[in-house]
Amino acid sequence: MLARNVGTVILMVVLFAGLGMSLKVQSAGETIARFSDVRGDDAGAGQLFYPEHAVYVPGLFDLLGFEVSRDASFVYFDLRFAALTNPFQAPEGYFHQRIEILIRTGESPEKTDIPIGSHTLQTGLGLGWNVRLSVAPFDESRLIVVGADGQVQVLSEEVISGILPDNQTIRVQVNSDALPQPDSAWGYYVLVGSFDGLAQGSWRDLGDGPWQVGGEGLPVFDLLSPRFGRRSQKNQLSEGVLYPVYASGANPVIWLSAALGVVLVLGVVFIWRWRLGRS
Repeated sequence: MLARNVGTVILMVVLFAGLGMSLKVQSAGETIARFSDVRGDDAGAGQLFYPEHAVYVPGLFDLLGFEVSRDASFVYFDLRFAALTNPFQAPEGYFHQRIEILIRTGESPEKTDIPIGSHTLQTGLGLGWNVRLSVAPFDESRLIVVGADGQVQVLSEEVISGILPDNQTIRVQVNSDALPQPDSAWGYYVLVGSFDGLAQGSWRDLGDGPWQVGGEGLPVFDLLSPRFGRRSQKNQLSEGVLYPVYASGANPVIWLSAALGVVLVLGVVFIWRWRLGRS
């Protein structure tokens, strides 16, 4: 009887802790960046499969949207999924998702490695990250900040996560004082995998059995990336080299490409008019 009562009390504490965490993450202010991601691309580089156990329902690792916002006290990172469940009553309200959010602020120094469990990916040349959010249930979320001296600071109390009322969105809430001032020119890497509290980095890896990831490739089910082209999810994960995404109009590569295109067009028009005038 005593054991049963103790178990009931523990369960109530866990449930109320989850409720409290959900209530802390309801409001957000100014939007900094907003992205959408392709539905149904949660197969990594194309040959990754969900674990076979019945608790893994379709859509758990299918990222649909990512948004960054802020108010006077916090910076919010919202990740919307096709499905969210919590079969083991994690206090945050979600159980399955293991998420990495890496931010390129443009400051120096930068880190170029992206650890994913026992695997390590790399950023594109000159596209390192300065801030990293490792997001996981059961109070395993961490904020990693690269200081001006190159030292890495790991913070836990400054970051919490929970679910929003739509039951599709995980919100990661970070104290503003722990981050650089958010900027619309920030670049983002967002990777989604499966949580495993006993695995390296809490990142579930490939293996045999109903609880392990199936198929081939890296254990990254979804990556915030363009749908097509050289920097598509399939190409990036196959090569192990990742590139950040930028809010519309903030990507310096896009601006540079557009400027070069304009110069090229003007050059062609000038040469054509010059030759026309001579003739």
